[in-house]
Amino acid sequence: MVKVSQLKYERPDKEEVITSLKKFKHDFDSASSVGEFLKVHQRYKQFCLDLYTNISLAEIRFTQDTRDEFFAKEKDHLDEIVPEITVYSAEIAKCYLNGKFRAELEKVFPLVMFKNLQLQADSNSPLIVEDKVEQNKLVTAYTNLMSNVVVDFNGEKLPLSGLAKYYSSPDREIRKQAYVKLGEVLVEKGAQLDEIYDKLVEIRTRMGRKMGFDNFSPLGYMMMQRNCYDKQDIAKFRANVKKYIVPLTVKIRNKVAEKMGWDKQYLYDFNVFTEEEPKPYGSAEEIFRKASEMYNEMSPETGKIFDMMVDSECFDYMSREGKWGGGYCTTLPKYRLPFILSNFNGSAGDIDVLTHEFGHAFEAYKEFDIDSSFLSSISMETAEVHSMSMEFLAYPWLDKFFKDKTEAYKFYHIGSAVTFIPYGTIVDYFQQNCYDNPGMTPSQRNEMFNMMEKEFIPYMSTEGLPGIEKGRRWQRQAHIYESPFYYIDYCLAQFTALQFLALSQQDYKSTFDKYVKFVSLGCTKSFVELLKDCDLYSPFEEQSFKIVVKAVEKILSL
Repeated sequence: MVKVSQLKYERPDKEEVITSLKKFKHDFDSASSVGEFLKVHQRYKQFCLDLYTNISLAEIRFTQDTRDEFFAKEKDHLDEIVPEITVYSAEIAKCYLNGKFRAELEKVFPLVMFKNLQLQADSNSPLIVEDKVEQNKLVTAYTNLMSNVVVDFNGEKLPLSGLAKYYSSPDREIRKQAYVKLGEVLVEKGAQLDEIYDKLVEIRTRMGRKMGFDNFSPLGYMMMQRNCYDKQDIAKFRANVKKYIVPLTVKIRNKVAEKMGWDKQYLYDFNVFTEEEPKPYGSAEEIFRKASEMYNEMSPETGKIFDMMVDSECFDYMSREGKWGGGYCTTLPKYRLPFILSNFNGSAGDIDVLTHEFGHAFEAYKEFDIDSSFLSSISMETAEVHSMSMEFLAYPWLDKFFKDKTEAYKFYHIGSAVTFIPYGTIVDYFQQNCYDNPGMTPSQRNEMFNMMEKEFIPYMSTEGLPGIEKGRRWQRQAHIYESPFYYIDYCLAQFTALQFLALSQQDYKSTFDKYVKFVSLGCTKSFVELLKDCDLYSPFEEQSFKIVVKAVEKILSL
């Protein structure tokens, strides 16, 4: 049994990697038959699995402890060499796209693979390699800045990820003070955060213009593998969120406010849906034991994958100083292992992140069997459907974790899912405006974020929270710095996951089978094609919003 902690990391040597890539390109170009081409493909696949396993392992080690000097240096090393490696990989993509065997290859590989390879080829160029290196260094600077913050709060020394457990405290004053502490951090680090983002916008704008665009936005869409919808589709989605989802969130929040006796709602009330916080029972170890029971009862396949991950040490779930503050699922493809990092803090969010990231892991494990996945993986909105839907598909087993608080958790969880969509829409809208208007000053960006919150979250006030009331809340959202345009994916996915929730209330088995079909098709279809093949409503159609909102209102008795 492979143990992640025992895996040996080998530093990728840039010159050796590039030499190998050049040789692969030569071999692809020299192939005299499609059979010979496919033999080179298999050798190239193994090379990529080895390379990306090493890169992934370095990322895992760095995020487990951002203070580790060795892996901090390895992160810097990879930040410098990966952009250039990506350029050479894009050249190999052209062997599949433009080679003499294209017609025959289209009978072997999914057609969406060719779309994705074209996006990869079109969005990578030697012209922007140095810019990508500079960008990566700034992203690492942001990660280090936020990961190494330690605050004194409620008698504890906490990283920002640990402070988050107080955002849902049943004591309103404690919640407020936790957000005050966050606001103080954002003010204290404000100049550095502004400088990092200023430089990121400048660099990304320069990249876009070098690639022939007016700004970064078109290039950003290509880098995010938008292969079946565009900026206009997102604008339609955003308009329908405002028209249908925002009124639904107001209904939900008004119901909460009435129950809690609040005349006015503040940001520190945002994560509270019930009088008593529905915290899971038991230690982290007990939660994992119950999760194993759940996934073995859900299906033989989910149980096998979960237990294999536990045995192989594929979970790092406890919050600690120096650890990266978010949660993610990545893969170690050479070993056919998903890996999950999260930050348990004793809140209901521990169950959210456990089920969410396992949804990613379930898909990742199945994707190992798709021959083209190393060339053309799923796009992010599809990936997030897998994770968010898994959260809802865990509902029949929630009493294992919450016992008498199960119904309270469901209301919190569904309410959170719905009220997230307007926030996530803001994050994307904010980025769109920043890159469409790269000359904005930090104060203009903060003012813009404040205005968007008032438009999409009309019931919420940030009054009395330093920094946050001035519009700095977005600087805690790592995606804005690290992964431009990666956030609307969560919204599109949440909209789709709510459909799985509604269907599971009617017939769990057929819904789970539909989910497995959606997951199994993985990177062989685009997001829009997957929706059609699985009989799900599109988030780009207004009628879909009417149907989904009605279903949620029924479930929540609104």
